[in-house]
Amino acid sequence: MRSIRIVHTLFTFGIGLFAGLLYTFEQGVIPVLATLSAAEYTKVEQGLIRALDAFPTGVIVVASLSMLLPLYPLVRRWKERHTAYWRLTALGWTLFFFGVGVFTIVLNVPINNAVLSWDPAAPPADWESARTTWNSLNAIRTPINYLSFLLMIWAAFEAPREQ
Repeated sequence: MRSIRIVHTLFTFGIGLFAGLLYTFEQGVIPVLATLSAAEYTKVEQGLIRALDAFPTGVIVVASLSMLLPLYPLVRRWKERHTAYWRLTALGWTLFFFGVGVFTIVLNVPINNAVLSWDPAAPPADWESARTTWNSLNAIRTPINYLSFLLMIWAAFEAPREQ
């Protein structure tokens, strides 16, 4: 089905964009943030959180669509759930939905919200602990996102051919 291929391309692209964002944080942003003082870290991190949450068609929309769109081929092809395409898509979706989406909402977002409440002129004494925890969580969800992305690419190659 052509509609499934189009939707699959869209959510795979979205999952890839999110993987790129997490890669950028893991390889570029986090190492730079580690060099900052408490006040500098608080100010920069608050700016990053606000910037990523503010753009209406940005991270939140891309991640949400990438968590929901895979349900379309999974439901439409339910009778073909024994196929490699369906199983790879289901596994990729499960990893992205729970291992990135729910994981982020439940574990990373509360830390982000706490950081947003800090006074940059007087960050809390345990600010480094919050930073370390967030970074550790990101180090877990990033490879999960990569694996999800790779599974979605693999699934695209396993998709049934048009008749």
